[in-house]
Amino acid sequence: MSEIGESEEHELRYILVRSTSTVIASASNKLSTWVSLKMDSGWAPHGPPQVLLDADAKFHMIQAMTKD
Repeated sequence: MSEIGESEEHELRYILVRSTSTVIASASNKLSTWVSLKMDSGWAPHGPPQVLLDADAKFHMIQAMTKD
């Protein structure tokens, strides 16, 4: 997955913010921090966060965000 720069992000209207950890509380705290930072930049959460537990016992939390 490629990362985008801040200048490219201004042109987007939809992003996914994610965090991964072996402990669900840690994944949740990291996601909360990233979502808060994005909200400070004008992004808004779109729907509830999604949680996936993979075969390696890692929790992946994903939050869709939109910008008008």
